[in-house]
Amino acid sequence: MSAFIIFWISLLAIAYSYLIYPVWLRMRAGKKSLAPPAEPDEWPSVEVIFAAYNEEKVLEDKLRSVLASDYPKDKLRIHVGSDASTDKTDDILKSFAEKDDRLRWQRFGGRSGKANIINALAKDSKADILIPTDANIIFAPSSVKHLVRWFVRDRTSIVGASIVYDSENLKGIAPQEDFYLRRENNIKEREGLLYGTAMGIEGGCYAIRREAFRPIPKNYFMEDFFQSMQVMQRGEDVLVDTKAIVYEDVSTEIREEYKRKVRISVGNFQNLKHFFPVLYKQTFPLGFVFFSHKVLRWITPFLLLAMLFAALQLGFSGRILYQWLVVVAILWIGLTVAQVKRIVNFGGIPSFAAHFLYMNLALLDGFIKFSKGVKSNVWQPTKRKQA
Repeated sequence: MSAFIIFWISLLAIAYSYLIYPVWLRMRAGKKSLAPPAEPDEWPSVEVIFAAYNEEKVLEDKLRSVLASDYPKDKLRIHVGSDASTDKTDDILKSFAEKDDRLRWQRFGGRSGKANIINALAKDSKADILIPTDANIIFAPSSVKHLVRWFVRDRTSIVGASIVYDSENLKGIAPQEDFYLRRENNIKEREGLLYGTAMGIEGGCYAIRREAFRPIPKNYFMEDFFQSMQVMQRGEDVLVDTKAIVYEDVSTEIREEYKRKVRISVGNFQNLKHFFPVLYKQTFPLGFVFFSHKVLRWITPFLLLAMLFAALQLGFSGRILYQWLVVVAILWIGLTVAQVKRIVNFGGIPSFAAHFLYMNLALLDGFIKFSKGVKSNVWQPTKRKQA
């Protein structure tokens, strides 16, 4: 294949996933939106489950937000697994449990990791609906009801929440992350509307029928994607409700966000390996959406490298356009790596270009770690309550 074809196919693939596919979804959906069903006569039992490792900075706010839900009190429970916490996490859990019997908690000895704790809590639950979440995700009073109301539809097995960032803390890299997350929520909502295949619900907060939950494989990172894909493989619907709003203390430090993206990248490639047969066994709509929304984005670092090497070859052959493109690419990479903290504060195109490149470097880093083999899914949580 000639360098010319490699360059333009790679560019088209990136443009398709990030630009053309979202526009196509918007056109396909038109003015249609997910029409919420009527509230059930009797709400199902719900258990909010999450792992907590040294979460003293956010845990009290988290528990208060869930306990203040407008969901029927006799149908709502919380079960927390303390992952060998060494700060005041256990004390906070004990104090809240003494005041409200809807909360129960247990301490896991040694670092177990989120996936192992969620598996244990889900296995122990008797609730109709599980809501796996993260310790730093703050619920709105209506969050639980908005998620659970969709389960009157028999085909619906998972409903993802819409995670939004606190607008008062949009500093550093946060505006780019906030823009990306809001855009992703809209894309997933349309995928759910059109096909019931919302591709990749946010692990920070989603609801799943207890009987639809499957144990998360050993050393798995992105358990949320695993759950949604295994559900969709069975022909059950996964939706995202953009009105089911929860709040997250967004990462403002690009190094913290980079580490988080590397961890996500490892999970992405685990999922690509695990669910690759979907691409040729369940081609439409599931394979089509999987390829368009996720697979092409996960391989974007390799597409960018292919473009760079193709442009170099074309530039050396005397084509001026590609010579200039190589110069721009080298400047883009050099400035981003050397001055990323300053560039993300510029706003506009420079900040988003730097963010795009830096996050693709994290994807590449995650692929390298995945290729070496994953020995554990235990990680250090992102710093909470960043200034």
